[in-house]
Amino acid sequence: MMFIMDGIKFVKNFAGVISESTPHLYLSGLPFSPSSSALANMLTTFFPKIAQVVRGQHEDWSSNQLILQGHTLSVTSVTFSPDGRHIVSGSQDHTIQVWDALTGGQVGNPLQGHTDSVNSVVFSPDGSHIVSGSKDNTIQVWDAQTCVQVGNPLQGHTDSVNSVVFSPDGRHIVSGSRDDTIRVWDAQTGSQVGNPLQGHTDSVNSVAFSPDGSQIVSGSRDDTIRVWDAQTGAQVGNPLQGHTASVNSVAFSPDGMHIMSGSEDHTIQIWNTQTGGQVGSPLQGHTDSVSSVVFSPNGRHIVSGSWDDTIRVWDAQTGAQMGNPLQGHTDSVNSVAISPDGMHIVSGSWDHTIRVWDAQTGGQVGNPLQGHTSSVWSVAFSQDGRHIVSGSRDDTI
Repeated sequence: MMFIMDGIKFVKNFAGVISESTPHLYLSGLPFSPSSSALANMLTTFFPKIAQVVRGQHEDWSSNQLILQGHTLSVTSVTFSPDGRHIVSGSQDHTIQVWDALTGGQVGNPLQGHTDSVNSVVFSPDGSHIVSGSKDNTIQVWDAQTCVQVGNPLQGHTDSVNSVVFSPDGRHIVSGSRDDTIRVWDAQTGSQVGNPLQGHTDSVNSVAFSPDGSQIVSGSRDDTIRVWDAQTGAQVGNPLQGHTASVNSVAFSPDGMHIMSGSEDHTIQIWNTQTGGQVGSPLQGHTDSVSSVVFSPNGRHIVSGSWDDTIRVWDAQTGAQMGNPLQGHTDSVNSVAISPDGMHIVSGSWDHTIRVWDAQTGGQVGNPLQGHTSSVWSVAFSQDGRHIVSGSRDDTI
Protein backbone atom coordinates (compact mmCIF):
# COMPACT_ATOMS: atom_id res chain seq x y z
CA MET A 1 0.00 0.00 0.00
CA MET A 2 2.86 2.37 0.87
CA PHE A 3 4.42 1.67 -2.55
CA ILE A 4 1.13 2.48 -4.29
CA MET A 5 0.69 5.74 -2.37
CA ASP A 6 4.26 6.71 -3.21
CA GLY A 7 3.54 6.03 -6.89
CA ILE A 8 0.45 8.23 -6.79
CA LYS A 9 2.49 11.08 -5.31
CA PHE A 10 5.15 10.56 -7.98
CA VAL A 11 2.55 10.92 -10.74
CA LYS A 12 0.90 13.97 -9.13
CA ASN A 13 4.21 15.77 -8.77
CA PHE A 14 5.66 15.01 -12.20
CA ALA A 15 2.60 14.51 -14.43
CA GLY A 16 3.11 17.93 -16.02
CA VAL A 17 6.61 17.33 -17.38
CA ILE A 18 5.97 13.65 -18.13
CA SER A 19 2.96 14.57 -20.30
CA GLU A 20 5.18 16.92 -22.30
CA SER A 21 7.99 14.38 -22.78
CA THR A 22 8.10 10.77 -21.58
CA PRO A 23 11.91 10.75 -21.00
CA HIS A 24 11.30 13.14 -18.11
CA LEU A 25 10.29 10.04 -16.16
CA TYR A 26 14.04 9.47 -15.88
CA LEU A 27 15.47 12.95 -16.46
CA SER A 28 13.29 14.76 -13.90
CA GLY A 29 11.06 12.36 -12.01
CA LEU A 30 13.60 9.96 -10.55
CA PRO A 31 16.43 12.33 -9.61
CA PHE A 32 14.13 14.96 -8.11
CA SER A 33 12.02 12.56 -6.07
CA PRO A 34 12.54 12.82 -2.29
CA SER A 35 15.13 10.58 -0.67
CA SER A 36 12.38 8.57 1.09
CA SER A 37 10.56 7.64 -2.15
CA ALA A 38 10.29 3.84 -2.35
CA LEU A 39 9.50 3.96 -6.07
CA ALA A 40 12.44 6.21 -6.98
CA ASN A 41 14.88 4.28 -4.81
CA MET A 42 13.94 1.05 -6.54
CA LEU A 43 14.06 2.39 -10.11
CA THR A 44 17.22 4.51 -9.87
CA THR A 45 19.29 1.32 -9.50
CA PHE A 46 18.43 0.61 -13.15
CA PHE A 47 19.58 4.06 -14.29
CA PRO A 48 22.98 4.71 -12.66
CA LYS A 49 23.92 7.54 -15.03
CA ILE A 50 20.96 9.87 -14.48
CA ALA A 51 21.47 13.22 -12.75
CA GLN A 52 21.83 13.28 -9.00
CA VAL A 53 20.87 16.00 -6.54
CA VAL A 54 24.03 16.91 -4.63
CA ARG A 55 22.47 19.35 -2.18
CA GLY A 56 18.94 20.29 -1.14
CA GLN A 57 17.09 17.07 -1.97
CA HIS A 58 13.77 16.84 -0.12
CA GLU A 59 13.39 14.08 2.45
CA ASP A 60 9.69 13.54 1.76
CA TRP A 61 6.99 14.53 -0.69
CA SER A 62 5.61 18.03 -0.36
CA SER A 63 2.29 18.47 1.48
CA ASN A 64 1.13 20.23 -1.66
CA GLN A 65 -0.84 17.67 -3.67
CA LEU A 66 -2.11 19.72 -6.60
CA ILE A 67 -1.62 23.18 -8.03
CA LEU A 68 -4.75 24.29 -9.84
CA GLN A 69 -3.81 26.88 -12.42
CA GLY A 70 -6.13 28.76 -14.72
CA HIS A 71 -7.12 32.00 -13.06
CA THR A 72 -5.24 35.08 -14.20
CA LEU A 73 -5.79 37.21 -11.08
CA SER A 74 -6.12 36.67 -7.32
CA VAL A 75 -8.30 33.80 -6.08
CA THR A 76 -10.65 35.37 -3.54
CA SER A 77 -12.82 32.43 -2.43
CA VAL A 78 -12.55 28.62 -2.50
CA THR A 79 -14.70 25.79 -1.19
CA PHE A 80 -15.23 22.04 -1.56
CA SER A 81 -18.47 20.54 -2.84
CA PRO A 82 -20.51 18.70 -0.17
CA ASP A 83 -19.31 15.31 -1.48
CA GLY A 84 -15.68 16.48 -1.61
CA ARG A 85 -15.30 15.60 -5.29
CA HIS A 86 -15.07 19.13 -6.64
CA ILE A 87 -13.63 22.52 -5.73
CA VAL A 88 -15.04 25.86 -6.84
CA SER A 89 -12.99 29.05 -6.94
CA GLY A 90 -13.86 32.69 -7.51
CA SER A 91 -11.35 35.22 -8.76
CA GLN A 92 -10.64 38.86 -9.42
CA ASP A 93 -10.36 37.82 -13.10
CA HIS A 94 -14.22 37.88 -13.14
CA THR A 95 -14.55 34.08 -13.51
CA ILE A 96 -15.52 31.04 -11.46
CA GLN A 97 -13.81 27.72 -12.09
CA VAL A 98 -14.77 24.20 -11.08
CA TRP A 99 -12.01 21.64 -10.47
CA ASP A 100 -11.82 17.89 -9.99
CA ALA A 101 -10.51 17.54 -6.41
CA LEU A 102 -8.83 14.20 -7.18
CA THR A 103 -6.98 15.03 -10.39
CA GLY A 104 -6.82 18.82 -10.24
CA GLY A 105 -8.27 18.98 -13.74
CA GLN A 106 -10.55 21.82 -14.72
CA VAL A 107 -14.17 20.72 -15.12
CA GLY A 108 -15.63 22.37 -18.21
CA ASN A 109 -14.82 25.91 -19.18
CA PRO A 110 -14.50 28.84 -16.76
CA LEU A 111 -17.91 30.16 -15.68
CA GLN A 112 -18.09 33.52 -17.37
CA GLY A 113 -20.73 36.18 -16.99
CA HIS A 114 -19.57 38.50 -14.24
CA THR A 115 -18.01 41.77 -15.36
CA ASP A 116 -15.97 42.40 -12.22
CA SER A 117 -14.22 40.57 -9.38
CA VAL A 118 -15.98 37.52 -7.89
CA ASN A 119 -15.96 38.03 -4.11
CA SER A 120 -17.75 34.93 -2.81
CA VAL A 121 -18.64 31.45 -4.10
CA VAL A 122 -20.55 28.61 -2.45
CA PHE A 123 -22.09 25.24 -3.37
CA SER A 124 -25.74 24.47 -2.67
CA PRO A 125 -26.24 21.88 0.13
CA ASP A 126 -26.91 19.12 -2.44
CA GLY A 127 -23.92 20.15 -4.57
CA SER A 128 -26.01 20.64 -7.71
CA HIS A 129 -25.58 24.42 -7.98
CA ILE A 130 -23.02 27.12 -7.36
CA VAL A 131 -23.83 30.69 -6.44
CA SER A 132 -21.41 33.60 -6.88
CA GLY A 133 -21.45 37.19 -5.65
CA SER A 134 -19.53 39.86 -7.49
CA LYS A 135 -18.23 43.39 -7.42
CA ASP A 136 -20.45 43.93 -10.51
CA ASN A 137 -23.43 44.13 -8.07
CA THR A 138 -24.97 40.80 -9.19
CA ILE A 139 -25.38 37.24 -7.98
CA GLN A 140 -25.28 34.40 -10.48
CA VAL A 141 -26.41 30.78 -10.16
CA TRP A 142 -24.66 27.99 -12.08
CA ASP A 143 -25.35 24.32 -12.75
CA ALA A 144 -22.43 22.53 -11.07
CA GLN A 145 -22.56 19.61 -13.52
CA THR A 146 -22.79 21.47 -16.82
CA CYS A 147 -21.15 24.73 -15.69
CA VAL A 148 -23.98 26.60 -17.43
CA GLN A 149 -25.57 29.71 -15.95
CA VAL A 150 -29.07 29.05 -14.59
CA GLY A 151 -31.46 31.84 -15.55
CA ASN A 152 -30.52 35.49 -15.53
CA PRO A 153 -28.22 37.24 -13.06
CA LEU A 154 -29.93 38.15 -9.79
CA GLN A 155 -30.09 41.91 -9.97
CA GLY A 156 -31.14 44.45 -7.37
CA HIS A 157 -28.06 45.39 -5.40
CA THR A 158 -26.60 48.78 -6.29
CA ASP A 159 -23.06 48.05 -5.12
CA SER A 160 -20.62 45.18 -4.72
CA VAL A 161 -21.93 41.84 -3.36
CA ASN A 162 -19.57 40.88 -0.54
CA SER A 163 -21.06 37.63 0.76
CA VAL A 164 -23.47 34.95 -0.50
CA VAL A 165 -24.86 31.86 1.22
CA PHE A 166 -27.49 29.16 0.59
CA SER A 167 -30.16 28.36 3.15
CA PRO A 168 -29.72 24.90 4.77
CA ASP A 169 -32.53 23.47 2.61
CA GLY A 170 -31.07 25.01 -0.55
CA ARG A 171 -34.29 26.85 -1.42
CA HIS A 172 -33.04 30.38 -0.84
CA ILE A 173 -29.92 32.47 -1.35
CA VAL A 174 -28.96 35.39 0.86
CA SER A 175 -26.59 38.15 -0.23
CA GLY A 176 -24.92 40.96 1.68
CA SER A 177 -23.75 44.04 -0.17
CA ARG A 178 -21.77 47.21 0.00
CA ASP A 179 -25.10 48.99 -0.68
CA ASP A 180 -25.89 48.41 3.04
CA THR A 181 -28.64 45.84 2.35
CA ILE A 182 -29.26 42.10 2.55
CA ARG A 183 -31.44 40.43 -0.06
CA VAL A 184 -33.15 37.05 -0.13
CA TRP A 185 -33.63 35.21 -3.43
CA ASP A 186 -35.61 32.17 -4.54
CA ALA A 187 -32.90 29.72 -5.65
CA GLN A 188 -35.22 28.07 -8.20
CA THR A 189 -36.70 31.10 -9.92
CA GLY A 190 -34.06 33.74 -9.19
CA SER A 191 -36.74 36.19 -8.07
CA GLN A 192 -36.21 38.39 -5.04
CA VAL A 193 -38.22 37.31 -2.00
CA GLY A 194 -39.82 40.32 -0.38
CA ASN A 195 -38.11 43.67 0.04
CA PRO A 196 -34.43 44.25 0.76
CA LEU A 197 -33.54 43.83 4.44
CA GLN A 198 -32.69 47.39 5.40
CA GLY A 199 -31.30 48.83 8.59
CA HIS A 200 -27.55 48.79 8.27
CA THR A 201 -25.98 52.17 7.57
CA ASP A 202 -22.79 50.87 5.95
CA SER A 203 -21.50 47.94 3.90
CA VAL A 204 -22.65 44.42 4.85
CA ASN A 205 -19.49 42.31 5.11
CA SER A 206 -20.81 38.91 6.16
CA VAL A 207 -24.11 36.99 6.18
CA ALA A 208 -25.08 33.56 7.54
CA PHE A 209 -28.17 31.39 8.03
CA SER A 210 -29.09 29.79 11.33
CA PRO A 211 -28.82 25.96 11.25
CA ASP A 212 -32.62 25.60 11.01
CA GLY A 213 -32.87 28.25 8.29
CA SER A 214 -35.29 30.43 10.26
CA GLN A 215 -32.98 33.38 10.82
CA ILE A 216 -30.29 35.35 9.00
CA VAL A 217 -27.46 37.21 10.68
CA SER A 218 -25.50 40.06 9.12
CA GLY A 219 -22.34 41.91 10.15
CA SER A 220 -21.58 45.38 8.87
CA ARG A 221 -19.08 48.20 8.66
CA ASP A 222 -21.56 50.20 10.76
CA ASP A 223 -20.17 48.22 13.77
CA THR A 224 -23.42 46.29 14.34
CA ILE A 225 -24.85 42.82 13.88
CA ARG A 226 -28.49 42.38 12.93
CA VAL A 227 -30.74 39.32 13.03
CA TRP A 228 -33.58 38.88 10.53
CA ASP A 229 -36.57 36.57 10.24
CA ALA A 230 -35.84 34.56 7.09
CA GLN A 231 -39.55 34.15 6.28
CA THR A 232 -40.81 37.68 6.75
CA GLY A 233 -37.63 39.73 6.36
CA ALA A 234 -38.41 41.57 9.59
CA GLN A 235 -35.58 42.53 11.91
CA VAL A 236 -35.59 40.41 15.07
CA GLY A 237 -35.08 42.65 18.07
CA ASN A 238 -32.66 45.54 18.16
CA PRO A 239 -29.26 45.69 16.47
CA LEU A 240 -26.58 43.85 18.44
CA GLN A 241 -24.33 46.68 19.54
CA GLY A 242 -21.03 46.57 21.33
CA HIS A 243 -18.33 46.58 18.70
CA THR A 244 -16.55 49.88 18.12
CA ALA A 245 -15.38 49.14 14.56
CA SER A 246 -16.40 47.22 11.46
CA VAL A 247 -17.77 43.67 11.93
CA ASN A 248 -15.82 41.44 9.51
CA SER A 249 -17.26 37.99 10.19
CA VAL A 250 -20.41 36.49 11.73
CA ALA A 251 -21.53 32.91 12.36
CA PHE A 252 -24.24 30.94 14.19
CA SER A 253 -23.32 28.23 16.67
CA PRO A 254 -24.21 24.69 15.51
CA ASP A 255 -27.22 24.62 17.88
CA GLY A 256 -28.40 28.06 16.71
CA MET A 257 -28.42 29.44 20.25
CA HIS A 258 -25.56 31.87 19.82
CA ILE A 259 -24.03 34.24 17.27
CA MET A 260 -20.35 35.06 17.12
CA SER A 261 -18.86 38.19 15.59
CA GLY A 262 -15.28 39.23 14.84
CA SER A 263 -14.38 42.88 14.40
CA GLU A 264 -11.74 45.40 13.42
CA ASP A 265 -11.90 46.55 17.08
CA HIS A 266 -9.70 43.49 17.84
CA THR A 267 -12.45 41.62 19.74
CA ILE A 268 -14.84 38.71 19.31
CA GLN A 269 -18.29 38.93 20.85
CA ILE A 270 -20.89 36.24 21.57
CA TRP A 271 -24.62 36.98 21.51
CA ASN A 272 -27.69 35.10 22.71
CA THR A 273 -30.05 34.62 19.74
CA GLN A 274 -33.13 34.49 21.97
CA THR A 275 -32.56 37.68 23.94
CA GLY A 276 -30.11 39.57 21.72
CA GLY A 277 -28.00 40.10 24.80
CA GLN A 278 -24.23 39.92 24.85
CA VAL A 279 -22.95 36.74 26.52
CA GLY A 280 -20.20 37.66 28.92
CA SER A 281 -17.51 40.19 28.12
CA PRO A 282 -15.88 40.68 24.71
CA LEU A 283 -13.15 38.12 23.99
CA GLN A 284 -10.01 40.20 24.19
CA GLY A 285 -6.44 39.31 23.36
CA HIS A 286 -5.93 40.07 19.69
CA THR A 287 -3.96 43.24 19.06
CA ASP A 288 -5.27 43.89 15.54
CA SER A 289 -8.37 43.34 13.41
CA VAL A 290 -10.12 39.95 13.69
CA SER A 291 -10.41 38.74 10.09
CA SER A 292 -12.08 35.34 10.48
CA VAL A 293 -14.07 33.49 13.18
CA VAL A 294 -15.53 30.00 13.25
CA PHE A 295 -17.28 27.70 15.73
CA SER A 296 -15.99 24.18 16.32
CA PRO A 297 -18.40 21.47 15.03
CA ASN A 298 -19.60 20.73 18.58
CA GLY A 299 -20.05 24.43 19.36
CA ARG A 300 -17.79 24.29 22.42
CA HIS A 301 -14.95 26.35 21.03
CA ILE A 302 -14.35 29.40 18.86
CA VAL A 303 -11.32 29.93 16.64
CA SER A 304 -10.27 33.38 15.46
CA GLY A 305 -7.65 34.59 13.02
CA SER A 306 -6.26 38.10 13.14
CA TRP A 307 -4.07 40.64 11.43
CA ASP A 308 -1.87 40.41 14.54
CA ASP A 309 -0.44 37.23 12.88
CA THR A 310 -1.99 34.87 15.47
CA ILE A 311 -4.82 32.37 15.82
CA ARG A 312 -6.60 32.05 19.14
CA VAL A 313 -8.92 29.38 20.55
CA TRP A 314 -11.65 30.33 23.02
CA ASP A 315 -14.07 28.48 25.27
CA ALA A 316 -17.49 29.34 23.82
CA GLN A 317 -19.19 28.97 27.21
CA THR A 318 -16.86 31.00 29.41
CA GLY A 319 -15.10 33.20 26.85
CA ALA A 320 -11.74 32.19 28.30
CA GLN A 321 -8.79 31.85 25.94
CA MET A 322 -7.64 28.22 25.66
CA GLY A 323 -3.90 28.12 26.07
CA ASN A 324 -1.52 30.47 24.34
CA PRO A 325 -2.04 32.14 20.96
CA LEU A 326 -1.09 29.91 18.03
CA GLN A 327 2.02 31.65 16.76
CA GLY A 328 4.15 30.96 13.72
CA HIS A 329 2.79 33.11 10.95
CA THR A 330 4.90 36.16 10.18
CA ASP A 331 2.09 38.24 8.71
CA SER A 332 -1.68 38.71 8.93
CA VAL A 333 -3.95 35.65 9.17
CA ASN A 334 -6.72 36.04 6.59
CA SER A 335 -8.73 32.84 6.98
CA VAL A 336 -9.21 30.01 9.51
CA ALA A 337 -11.17 26.74 9.36
CA ILE A 338 -11.72 23.75 11.65
CA SER A 339 -11.69 20.14 10.46
CA PRO A 340 -15.05 18.31 10.57
CA ASP A 341 -13.90 16.22 13.54
CA GLY A 342 -12.76 19.33 15.39
CA MET A 343 -9.23 17.97 15.83
CA HIS A 344 -7.34 20.38 13.58
CA ILE A 345 -7.28 24.05 12.64
CA VAL A 346 -5.96 25.41 9.36
CA SER A 347 -4.90 29.00 8.76
CA GLY A 348 -3.98 30.98 5.65
CA SER A 349 -1.80 34.07 5.83
CA TRP A 350 -0.25 37.06 4.10
CA ASP A 351 3.11 35.32 4.71
CA HIS A 352 2.25 33.00 1.74
CA THR A 353 1.88 29.90 3.95
CA ILE A 354 -0.84 27.63 5.30
CA ARG A 355 -0.36 26.13 8.74
CA VAL A 356 -2.11 23.21 10.42
CA TRP A 357 -2.57 23.17 14.18
CA ASP A 358 -3.61 20.58 16.76
CA ALA A 359 -6.87 21.99 18.15
CA GLN A 360 -6.32 20.27 21.51
CA THR A 361 -2.71 21.23 22.24
CA GLY A 362 -2.27 24.31 20.03
CA GLY A 363 0.89 22.78 18.61
CA GLN A 364 1.74 23.18 14.94
CA VAL A 365 1.33 19.95 12.96
CA GLY A 366 4.30 19.44 10.67
CA ASN A 367 5.97 22.22 8.74
CA PRO A 368 4.21 25.21 7.17
CA LEU A 369 2.54 24.30 3.87
CA GLN A 370 4.60 26.24 1.37
CA GLY A 371 4.17 26.76 -2.33
CA HIS A 372 2.10 29.89 -2.75
CA THR A 373 4.06 32.93 -3.82
CA SER A 374 1.65 35.52 -2.47
CA SER A 375 -0.98 36.04 0.22
CA VAL A 376 -3.37 33.16 1.01
CA TRP A 377 -6.91 34.59 1.03
CA SER A 378 -9.08 31.56 1.72
CA VAL A 379 -8.73 28.05 3.23
CA ALA A 380 -11.21 25.20 3.72
CA PHE A 381 -11.30 21.53 4.76
CA SER A 382 -12.85 18.78 2.64
CA GLN A 383 -15.90 17.08 4.19
CA ASP A 384 -13.88 14.04 5.25
CA GLY A 385 -11.14 16.24 6.71
CA ARG A 386 -8.41 14.60 4.61
CA HIS A 387 -7.64 17.56 2.37
CA ILE A 388 -7.26 21.32 2.59
CA VAL A 389 -7.86 23.74 -0.25
CA SER A 390 -6.28 27.19 -0.40
CA GLY A 391 -6.81 30.18 -2.69
CA SER A 392 -4.16 32.84 -3.13
CA ARG A 393 -3.26 36.21 -4.55
CA ASP A 394 -0.75 34.31 -6.73
CA ASP A 395 -3.75 33.28 -8.90
CA THR A 396 -3.60 29.58 -7.93
CA ILE A 397 -5.51 27.05 -5.85
